[in-house]
Amino acid sequence: MRGPRTIRLLLAGVAMLPLAASGCDNVACGEGTIERNGKCDPADVTTGAAMCGSGTVLEGNTCVPTIECDPNTTTPVVNPTTGVTTCTGITGASGCSTCPKPSKSDGTLQSVCGQIYDFANNMPFVATGATGAKCTTATTDGPCAIAITAYDALAFATDPMTATPLSVGSMCIDDMGRFALGDIASPSSPEMGIGIDDIAGADMGPPGVTNAVGIAVPKNAAGVGAAISGIEDWIVSSATTTSWQTSGGPSIAGGIFAAVFRAHCVGTGCTGDPFANQAGVMITKSGSPVAGAYYFQAADTTRSTIDGTATVTGANGTGLLLGAALVDGPIYGGTGGITDPNCEWGDLDAATLPGIVTIQVFRKTPMLGKTCTE
Repeated sequence: MRGPRTIRLLLAGVAMLPLAASGCDNVACGEGTIERNGKCDPADVTTGAAMCGSGTVLEGNTCVPTIECDPNTTTPVVNPTTGVTTCTGITGASGCSTCPKPSKSDGTLQSVCGQIYDFANNMPFVATGATGAKCTTATTDGPCAIAITAYDALAFATDPMTATPLSVGSMCIDDMGRFALGDIASPSSPEMGIGIDDIAGADMGPPGVTNAVGIAVPKNAAGVGAAISGIEDWIVSSATTTSWQTSGGPSIAGGIFAAVFRAHCVGTGCTGDPFANQAGVMITKSGSPVAGAYYFQAADTTRSTIDGTATVTGANGTGLLLGAALVDGPIYGGTGGITDPNCEWGDLDAATLPGIVTIQVFRKTPMLGKTCTE
């Protein structure tokens, strides 16, 4: 759902339509060739880049993107009509574009940085007229209306009301929805919970900009102080969760776990838009499909309307689940939506907590001893 649109040219063996001018012959090109200006040329020869749009280059018959958005200095914004991604930069203020390194490298501190998105429409959560300025005063809307808090994930999942926030050395949120938390005290459990909610006490929970939202990020490896950048976090408004419930989905009152399945792996050998979502996936628990999960309408690229008859993810790659518990361990995953036999959905933790939307991104991972490139 984020990424440049690939332009595909007509391949070999496709007969050209008759030319309008009289006396011209039809050209039918054989295998391995393509018609160019009335002649059959090798399909892998680049004769000119004019046919490709800005930010792409012709490789054989395909316009391949040459520009990638730097997550530390730009925000990828997808045009919902064309599907083209634009790297939106900041003019003037640098905001929270820098992810600070922890002041200690012994594993007791780590930094977490990333971008906040609106879970309903997949767009960056940006204030009207944003300039990239750091939030210094609380507002009633936009990124400067929210607060981000770090927790020990297990302690928070056990009792969100009594969990003590982890100490944070520095915190930055800007009006472009970027955030940077520096020198976070490393939790005792293997994962750190990152919570988002309204900064105003009266607006915490459903009333304000967002319901309470929680994600989990890995704890530092022993003896390593790291800055983890590129983290996706989200706001989920009450209008969004109300739409889920009124279309046949679950109520926020009991808590909702949202699983987002991505179409591509990340890392060495992986290709494809890392933000593209995967249709055709069913949520599993201990390898078995979970009965009672909720999925969206098949063509819904946003996350608005539940389809009570759907049994797999649609275009938005998302399913909703009730009754998950962090103490179950990493036993939640998916089945379906994979074509590369070397790939599988890795099992991860999941939790539903009253009044909170918890979100987990699932990616294709290599099977034991295999290489996944999907």
